[in-house]
Order: sequence, then structure tokens, then C-alpha cells
Amino acid sequence: MTQDRRPLLGRRLWPVTMRVRLTLFAAVITLVPLTAGAAAAAVVTKASLLQEAQAPPLQLPDILTYCPSLSAFREQNNLVDTTFCIARTNSPAAERTGELSVIPWTDPADGPQPARHFVDSPVKNTMAMLSLKPEQARLNSIVWSLAAGTLGLTLLTAGITWSAVGRVLRPVEAVRAQFAELSAHHLDRRVTVPRTGNEIARLATTMNITLDRLQTAVERQRQFTADASHELRTPLACLRTELELALNRPDAADWPQVVHAAHEDTIRVQELTEDLLLLARLDAGHGDRQPRRTVDLTDVVREETARRRPPYGIDIDVDTGPGPVTVQGYPALLARVIGNLLDNAERYATSTITVRLTHDTHHGEAVVDVLDDGPGIPPEDHQRIFERFTRLDDARTRDTGGAGLGLAIAHHLTTTHQGTLDIIPSPHGAHFTLRLPTPLP
Repeated sequence: MTQDRRPLLGRRLWPVTMRVRLTLFAAVITLVPLTAGAAAAAVVTKASLLQEAQAPPLQLPDILTYCPSLSAFREQNNLVDTTFCIARTNSPAAERTGELSVIPWTDPADGPQPARHFVDSPVKNTMAMLSLKPEQARLNSIVWSLAAGTLGLTLLTAGITWSAVGRVLRPVEAVRAQFAELSAHHLDRRVTVPRTGNEIARLATTMNITLDRLQTAVERQRQFTADASHELRTPLACLRTELELALNRPDAADWPQVVHAAHEDTIRVQELTEDLLLLARLDAGHGDRQPRRTVDLTDVVREETARRRPPYGIDIDVDTGPGPVTVQGYPALLARVIGNLLDNAERYATSTITVRLTHDTHHGEAVVDVLDDGPGIPPEDHQRIFERFTRLDDARTRDTGGAGLGLAIAHHLTTTHQGTLDIIPSPHGAHFTLRLPTPLP
């Protein structure tokens, strides 16, 4: 399970909900460009206002001729409400131009300098000084408007994002809440699939499919555990009973027979345990740790049939053809498939077991047919026979019946090799056909 390695303080400060994160992200990506744009607009406006203020607002005539006094000049040019003065100066500092501030709360009376203009006048070194208070007031108003617009658009974007994400994630939260209520004891429930047909509906459908698979796996595990416990309990109970009877009357017990029966029960428990372990490895995808290689199926069939010791009165007829038939796979597992088919045939055959290996070149498959002349399998049990712990009614005896795992293991191993194992309808006995793909020439 992946853990969050961020510091605890970082996890507390950083919001954990997707809705808050997306809202903050949308607010930030809206605020940053708008702030940059507003700042650029304020700077441009400041430069424009300052340039207008620095341009001579008036055509100043000969002051001494037409304006004998400052008050008369102001009245003549409608400058009653504007600070304006004419002064003579010999100081180089007086040549500095005026300045405006883009910070609205700066006092224009103290901070910004008034604009200065040298004017044509009979008097040398004469200049007009015009206050920038009106321009500063206009700039302040523009800056406040830009700030309000930036903040308003950011809040509007954040609100729209919050609402949209909440609307989108609401079905996800509903699916999550329903899924959280499920447990191993309530796997029959399913998540409600929205009728929208969008990604949320596909997510709910996928979760329901996963729940179906999980329910099937849990039910199979429960059935497997119950069947395995039952199958292991029977030979262990028989073994215990035989030993207890022999110990209660040791003088009358036939100890060689007791040991022989105990040995058979021990072998049965061992074989069942090995089958269960093999099925567990197959379910986990670890059927064989060795890499696949080219296997001559002819040798596998011949070796498996040669080492058989069938019951008295049963013959094995083997036909493997002249040439080799190669497949890609695991030799030990392929031998297990042939061996399980032969075990099943020996259990029900009356007199003859036929094993035939052919190469279907048209379909590129190796075909192994295993036939017996026993009672056969009813058509309604053809599919059920490959399920685990499945035994037909006439096979549920201690002497002849197995644990019902042989054909299930053979079918599982065949699937691992990308092959098929089927039972073919036959008028006499059972006919199993194993098909495995052969390498391309």
C-alpha cells in the first residue's frame, strides 16, 4: 500500500479533497495572468497620464504682456481649481518631471512630484508647474477598478469551478459511498449505474464487473475450502479410526493390514494435498517457474503410458504415429495432464484404454485422444465434470472414486498452455480430446 511521505504539516496545509484542489488551481491560474495584465495596464495608464500632464496644456503667450499677474492668468485660462504657478529658477533639480504612483493609497500631495514645463517667455529660466493630483486621482480610480475586476473574475472562476467539480464528482461520491458499504458478506449488492452513459457510468459498470468476479472468487474459495476440508477429513478420520481400533485391541489386531490401510490413507491425503497446492499455484499464476521450451509430446505420451500399472484386466492401446509432435510448454505439467486423463480412464474402464496422438496440420494443433470402454459420462455432466471436487454419483466410493480434482487440474493446465480439453460424445465410454497449439514451421 502506497503511503503519503509528505510531512504531517504539509498534509494538513495542502487540501486533500479534489474539489478544493481544482478550485484553488483554477483560482491561481486565473489570478496570476489577470494580476499581471492589471499591473501592465496600470503602468501603461500611468505613462499615458504622465505624458498628457507633461505636454504643455496651454499656449502660454508673453506672460508679462498678457498676464501681468498670476491670478489673472489663472482666471483667463480657467485654472481656478488647479494648482498652477510660474516661477523662475536656476536650479538643475527643477528640470525633473513629475511622477505618478500606481499604489492607490499613496498620498499624491506628498509623494508624487508636480509636472514641470519650460515655457516661452521674455523672462529666461521661467517654467510652469502643474499639479498631478487630478491625474493621480484618475490613476487611483483605474487601479481600484482593475483590482476589483481581477478579484471579481477570480472569485467568479473559483465559484464556477467549485460548482462544476462538485456536480461532476457527485456521482463519483455516490458510487464510492455505495462501494464502501459492500463487504465480503454483502457481495450480492451492486453499484447503481447512472443513465448518462459517460465515464462515471463506465466506472460504475467496471466496478460491478469487478464485484461479480470478486463474488465468484469468494464463493469458489468458500466452496473450495469446504470441499477440501471434507475431502481431507474423510481419510484422516478413517486413518484415526483404524489406528484407534488397533490400539484398543493390540493383541487381536492384524498389524500388517493396519499398517497397509494406514499407508493407503496417508498416500491419499498426500495426493490430495499435492493437488490442492498445485491448484493454488495455478490460481496464483505460478504453475511452473521454469521457462517454456519445446516439448516432444510423443515422448511425453509414451513415457506416461509406459510407466502405468493399470488394474488387472485393463489394457492400454497407444498410437503415437511415426514422427515427433512438438509443442511449447512445460514437460512436467504436460505429463500431469496426460497422467490425470489416464487416471480417470483407469478408474472407469472395463477392459481397454486407447491413447491416440495425431498432428492436425490444418489447424496447427497436436491432438491427444484418450478413450475408455467404461460407462461413459452423461451429456448433462460434460461441462460440470471439469469443475473442482465434482464426482459423479457412481464414483462416490472410497475405493474407486477420486477427490474430483484430476480433470479440473488437467483442464486448468491445458488452459495454461493455450489449449483446450473437451469431452466428445461417444456411444461407449468416455472420450476426452486434448488440443495444444504447435509451433509454426
